[in-house]
Amino acid sequence: MIDRDDRRLSELIHEMRNQLAVAKANLEAFIDGKLPPTAARLESIVQTLRHLEELVKDLRVLHPALSAGQPALATNLTEINVCDLLRREFSSLEGAAAEKGVTLSVFRCPHPNAACQRFYGDPTRIGEIVSNVLLNAVRYTPAGGSIFVDCARRADELQVTIADEGPGVSAVDAKRIFEPGFRGAAATHEGSGLGLGIVRELVEAQGGSIRLDSDTPRGARFIVRLPGKLPHTG
Repeated sequence: MIDRDDRRLSELIHEMRNQLAVAKANLEAFIDGKLPPTAARLESIVQTLRHLEELVKDLRVLHPALSAGQPALATNLTEINVCDLLRREFSSLEGAAAEKGVTLSVFRCPHPNAACQRFYGDPTRIGEIVSNVLLNAVRYTPAGGSIFVDCARRADELQVTIADEGPGVSAVDAKRIFEPGFRGAAATHEGSGLGLGIVRELVEAQGGSIRLDSDTPRGARFIVRLPGKLPHTG
């Protein structure tokens, strides 16, 4: 059993590996001719590398912060437009999806700048949440499959749904899928198995929740709920 410090460190290294994989997949898609290197896609790679820089900074402060009893990774709550966030994360994963032969499909909101599309959270952490779930979906969805993303307002919550066409999750695995280090029976790719454990922790740090809806005819559906207004701090 790894202690809290080691687990936090493993989670951070896992996220750094994810960001490197995303940048590498985009560059390989350019080289293979599967995606044209447009200015927007090149900017997406730059944003991914900037995020990696921030993760390196987090790594440098992680152990001192934990030793002092402080939060390992601080959050900075601000208003976020979900349409902008999804567009950015989709762009960063285009290369990984193209290399796998997977289609990314997001619901096109008719009112992308409306108040209903805004919620509160830490932009960096929320980006990590969406990126981790999407990358997980890309890894498990076979070539020719699709990944669908939708969002909807539910009273004071914003609900983001990410569904894939992978092998699905068994009832046994569903009970443990958010445990750090757990790898289900369908896991075939290399990795630490920390991804969804990180996601749940990051979501809860934002005052939200995540659940798996495995009652689907095909694949898996993850539902993330995030606060639609700034929580009271007392």
